[in-house]
Amino acid sequence: MRSSSSAERFRDLLTPRTLPVFLMFFFWGFGTGGLWLVRPLFAYELSESFLLVALVSAVSAAPRTFTGPLTGYLTDRFGRKWFIILGAVIHITALIGQFLSTTYTSFFLMELLAGLGIGTWMTASNALMADYTEVATRGRAVALRQVSSRTGTLIGPAIAGVIAFSTDLRAVFLFIAACKIAVIFVTLLWVRDSRRAPRPASKQTPGVGILQRLDLAMFRSRAFFALVIATFSVNLVAGGTGIFRTFFPVQGANAAGLDEARVGVLIAVSGILALGAAIPAGIANDRIGRKRTLIFALLAMSGAVWMMSGLSGFETALLAVLAFGFAEAFGTGTTQVYAMDLAPDNRRGAFLGVWSLSMIAGQVIGPIVIGSVADNAGFQSAFITVSVFLIVAGVMVAIFGVETRRARIRQANEHPP
Repeated sequence: MRSSSSAERFRDLLTPRTLPVFLMFFFWGFGTGGLWLVRPLFAYELSESFLLVALVSAVSAAPRTFTGPLTGYLTDRFGRKWFIILGAVIHITALIGQFLSTTYTSFFLMELLAGLGIGTWMTASNALMADYTEVATRGRAVALRQVSSRTGTLIGPAIAGVIAFSTDLRAVFLFIAACKIAVIFVTLLWVRDSRRAPRPASKQTPGVGILQRLDLAMFRSRAFFALVIATFSVNLVAGGTGIFRTFFPVQGANAAGLDEARVGVLIAVSGILALGAAIPAGIANDRIGRKRTLIFALLAMSGAVWMMSGLSGFETALLAVLAFGFAEAFGTGTTQVYAMDLAPDNRRGAFLGVWSLSMIAGQVIGPIVIGSVADNAGFQSAFITVSVFLIVAGVMVAIFGVETRRARIRQANEHPP
């Protein structure tokens, strides 16, 4: 009976209203998968420097530190839909600039512009997803979003590879731009905006400060502190520039003696498992709650990273990436659901924009720090350090986190819209 009920709940989430949203995420992920392939290869082609390849990957997240909070605040006032389109337009402009780039400097500058578009898109689309979902089924809804985007990111590199092989590496940028055009097309025609009706005029006294109007109290809670710790920790490992995608290929080659083909297969296997585990992760969020699922994800990710510290061959590497793919699905999905639960209904954009800073910090600051540990003490010590940090993060969530699912459902029942 339970499996039947779960299937019915998933069917209820796939409606004419929500299907275009999932399609939008698919096209964005489709282009992102191609970007993961072409960005490092093209950067190396222009620079012939591994350091500059790492730099262009890390710097792409830098503009999001201010576009995230700013976009969140603006979407609360003007709506989500047009900022989703704006983010795609900015990214298309940057991709065309990268297609035309002949020097590393111009490519680097276009990557900064791309970061502005990606930051705008991420915050606006997260706010839209939070508006479209209800607390009781939010875990499943975010799981469907993950399936949509991960399917795109798995297929994207293969299509991009065929394009690069049959034409030129530069042509991949046009393929990614076409994916963003599809995002605009779907959003413009079929996605309805989710901005809430404006609130009644406040009776605040004249001259009230902007910081008070921004309601910073929503960030002064134990639950938000636990969310930040968990999000930073998950993205330290699983983000686009996290230690798995940054350091695992090197660890696999050096410690386990794997060639590039086997490393590529292992990364693909990890992505496939993360795709398959997205639905169970969503069900766990809705049935046993966000807090316990998040603690489990952090501890599972710690175990996966610990296994990566002692690779000795293909079999041990395979076991590590299987554990990582499973943990990644639970970790990334649950932090998103947890953030959407904590976001106040009338401040969702602003809340999610500020929360995104912890995601960016994990993807940018973490790898730099761990890279320093690896240079001074070796890759094994670096992976063990991350593993211990994830355990500490799990303990912090256990102490400071709150179970948002039951609290928000109770609140919704007591104060129906």
